[in-house]
Amino acid sequence: MPAYARWAIPILLALLLVTLAWRGIRWTLHPARQQPYVQATPGAAPPIPWQRDFMDSLDEAAREGGAGNFTAAEIVVDRAESILTAARIQSAAGEPEFFRAALAGLDLVTQQRPDDARLLDHVTLARVSLAELRSSMNVAPDVSNPVSLTSPRELAADFTLDPAKLRSNSLDATLMPGTAEILLPPASRSFADHVRVENLTITGAAQTLDGIRWRNVTFVGTRLRYEGGELDLQNVRCVRCRFGFPSDDRGARLANALALGQSSITLEAPPPAPAP
Repeated sequence: MPAYARWAIPILLALLLVTLAWRGIRWTLHPARQQPYVQATPGAAPPIPWQRDFMDSLDEAAREGGAGNFTAAEIVVDRAESILTAARIQSAAGEPEFFRAALAGLDLVTQQRPDDARLLDHVTLARVSLAELRSSMNVAPDVSNPVSLTSPRELAADFTLDPAKLRSNSLDATLMPGTAEILLPPASRSFADHVRVENLTITGAAQTLDGIRWRNVTFVGTRLRYEGGELDLQNVRCVRCRFGFPSDDRGARLANALALGQSSITLEAPPPAPAP
């Protein structure tokens, strides 16, 4: 064996051992994370960076919650929510599989401590941001000759607002303040009042959804509120809308449905509060 080989072989073996040891340390400190929304198929596109960062944040939040570090979990969930907000502002889009995986990740975070109201608040904000992102991907329908509103319109009991009553299929509330209520049903906001809105496109301002039966309605750029009461949406679409929902199971169900692109959801009257 040549003299140089007697030195080269030990050196190469030493370098190999150092490389393997370094890779083992990196794997221990930074284990690979699963990306459930990425299809592991030949030729699949690489994961979108903001989606990967969002899912990584949920993974970290679940780990922090599982370790009992709930304040840290809340902070990480807030970071995930800010990623969604930035994506919406930048007109980013996501495939249906991403939204399904994102909701599953938020469920996992909540499961770490389901009775923690503060953690639930943070997770609900992320669900709402996910629904707003999905809403920003929708396209508004073409409208003609809209009826313009400058103040709220009151709806009486046993009344249906539709194109025949409005004399148009579009209601434009963009001249109203952004927080002003467009349609005002009776104060009870109950299905018992038999108030319906059908076959209309409503643009701008704000609207509380409780207590009105909505059918074949498209909201465009509207601030939609849900206060936890009776809800009936049938073929209702939201385009570039913002949402305000309660941090409870009913608010989560509505936010989940909108994030998944569902246009119909019914929530009956909530159960009465237990007697003191």
